[in-house]
Amino acid sequence: MIAMDFINRISPRARTGLLAGAVVVAFIAGFLLRGGGGTPEREDAAAPESVAGVWTCSMHPQIRLPQPGKCPICFMDLIPVPEGTAEDEGERRLAMSESAMKLAGIETSPVERRRVHARVRAVGEVEYDETRLADIASWVPGRIERLFVNFTGAPVRRGDPLAEIYSPQLVSAQEELVQAKRSFDAAAPGGPPAAATLESVREKLRLLGMTPAQIESVEQSGEVRRNVVTHAPSSGVVVEIGVREGQYVQTGTRLMRIADLSRVWIVLRAYQSDLALLRRGQEVSFTATALPGSAFTGTLEFVDPVLDPKTMTAGVRAAAANGEGRLRPGMYVSGEILAEVAADGTVASEETAGEPAPLVIPATAPLLTGTRAVVYVRLAGERPVFEGREVVLGPRVGEYYVVLEGLAGGELVVTAGAFRIDSELQIRAQPSMMSPEGGAAPAAHDHAGQTGARPSERPGIAAGDHAHEGKPETAVSQDALEALAPMYDAYFDAQMALARDDLDEAKAAYARVKRETGAVDMTLFAGKAHEDWMTISGAISARAAEGAGAVDIAAARDAFFHLSRSMIDLEEEIGHAGGDFWLTFCPMAQGNAGAFWIQEVDTVYNSFYGKMMLRCGSIERKLPAAGSGD
Repeated sequence: MIAMDFINRISPRARTGLLAGAVVVAFIAGFLLRGGGGTPEREDAAAPESVAGVWTCSMHPQIRLPQPGKCPICFMDLIPVPEGTAEDEGERRLAMSESAMKLAGIETSPVERRRVHARVRAVGEVEYDETRLADIASWVPGRIERLFVNFTGAPVRRGDPLAEIYSPQLVSAQEELVQAKRSFDAAAPGGPPAAATLESVREKLRLLGMTPAQIESVEQSGEVRRNVVTHAPSSGVVVEIGVREGQYVQTGTRLMRIADLSRVWIVLRAYQSDLALLRRGQEVSFTATALPGSAFTGTLEFVDPVLDPKTMTAGVRAAAANGEGRLRPGMYVSGEILAEVAADGTVASEETAGEPAPLVIPATAPLLTGTRAVVYVRLAGERPVFEGREVVLGPRVGEYYVVLEGLAGGELVVTAGAFRIDSELQIRAQPSMMSPEGGAAPAAHDHAGQTGARPSERPGIAAGDHAHEGKPETAVSQDALEALAPMYDAYFDAQMALARDDLDEAKAAYARVKRETGAVDMTLFAGKAHEDWMTISGAISARAAEGAGAVDIAAARDAFFHLSRSMIDLEEEIGHAGGDFWLTFCPMAQGNAGAFWIQEVDTVYNSFYGKMMLRCGSIERKLPAAGSGD
C-alpha cells in the first residue's frame, strides 16, 4: 500500500520514467542471467529450471542461499539459480555462450610440445686469457745492462731478446764450464770423472737461466760472456715491465709480463635468475662497442660459483679466438647465450638430447599471484566451458612458459580474456585466482600477485583497509618511523627517475636506498618489528644493489619491481611517518603480469614504461602514515 501511495503521488512524467527504468533494469538482469547477448535458441525460450535449493540475488550474484528469501545486502527478493550456470559445471568452471565468449574477447591456444630457447643477455669486457700470460723473471741476482723491449704494448715473438743481465754468479759458472771442458778434452776418451764434471756444470748453467744454445756457444768458443741475454719464451704483447736499465735485481724479480692475445677471455656478468640456463660448452655470441658491425663467437668455459654481493651477478667466462688481434683487453662487449630448455625446465644437455620437447603455453595464459599460477582451460565439448587450474610452471622462455605440472598436450588454454573469466568467478564467490577457496570477492585490488600473499594473510594493507590497523605487535616508535624517511625518499627518487627514463639518476637513487637502509639504527625496533626490519631490510639492500649496478633501463626496472615488493612489505609491516603514500598498479608491467609500487603523489607516474605510457595504471588506495587516524 505504501508503494502504491508513493506511485500515485508522483507526477505522470516521473511515473512514466520510473516504469521505463524498471523495465530496463529487468531487461538487463534477464540478459545477464542468460549469460550473454545474441538470439536465444528455441529450446531456451522456456523459463529455466532452478538448481535444486540454490537461490541468488540478481544484483549480487555472489549470494548463494539454500532457500528463497531476501538478499542480505540489498533486501531484494532472491531468484532461483538457472540450470547451466557455473554451479552446474563445477566449482571452478564457467559456462558461456559463443556470443558472450566473443564479446568478452576470449582467445585460446593449444598446449604443445615445442623446442624453446632462452636468450641470456649479459655485458662485460674483453680480458687476458690468464692461461696465456708469461712472467719473465730473473734467474740470478745481477744488474740489468740493457732492455731490448722498454715499453708496454710492444709485440714480441718467441725467442726474441728481452733483456741483458750481468751477474757475477753467471760469470763464475761459465768459467767453471770452460775449465771443465778443457779437462774433458785433455782426459782419456770417455773418462768418467771429466764427463760427469762437465755435465754437472752444464746443468748448473741451465738452472741459472742460460739456454742450451748459449751453453754450447761458451763451450765451443772457450770465452766467458760477461752479459747474458734473456729471451721471450712465447709470442705476444708486453703488458708489464718491472725493471729499468741499470737496476739491480734478485733471483725471482719479475722483469716483464707477456700476454698471448691470439686467444682472449670474454668475461660477462649474468643475473642470478639466468644462471640455471648456463652450462659449459654453450656458444656465446657477442659484439664489441668499438667494432660496430662485427660479430664474434666464443665457447662458455666457466661460471663463477660465487655471486657478487653488490650487483647480485656472477661472472661468466667464455674463450674466443683472436688471431687477427681485433679484440683488445678492456673492450666493452655485449653477449648473448642461446640456451635450449629441457622438459624439466633445466638447460638441455647431451643427456637430455633424446627426451621429448618441453610442454609450453603462451606467456599470456597464466595468471600469476606470486605463489601460484592459474590458467583457464576450455573443456572439450560444443558448449564453451572454462575450468580454472593451478599449474606448476618452469622458467619463462621468450614468449612461452614451460609447464611442469597441471596440463596435457592438446588442451586449449585461455590466452586473452582470462582476467574476465576470473573476475566473473570472483563475483560469484567461487574459487578464483585471488580467492582459491572461494568466498566473497575482495572490495579492492589486492597486490597478492606482487607480494605473494592473499589479503587475509597480509596484515596492515588488506583490501579495503585504509589504516594501519590490526598490527599492534608491530607498533614502532615515531623515532623509528622517522628513521625510515630518508630510505623512502631515495626509493621515491628512483621511482620518479625511472618514470623519466633517466637511468643514471635511477642508479644513483638505488645507491642511496642501499646506503640509507644500512644507516637505519636497528635498535629503534623491538619485538616482532625488529624481526621484520632485519628480514625486509636485507631484501631492500640486495634489490637496491641490483638497481645500482643495472646495465640498462630494463634491468633497472626489473630491480624496481623486486625492490617495490620489499618496500610494500615494509610499509605494511612497519609503516611510515609523514604524509600519505599511494599504492599504484600497472596491469601491463612485467609482461602483462602486473606490478605494484608506491608513490608520494596520487597521480600515476609509471616507472615501468616511463614517457611511453606515463599515465598507464591506477591508484589502488591511500597508504596513510602510521598513527594518522585516517
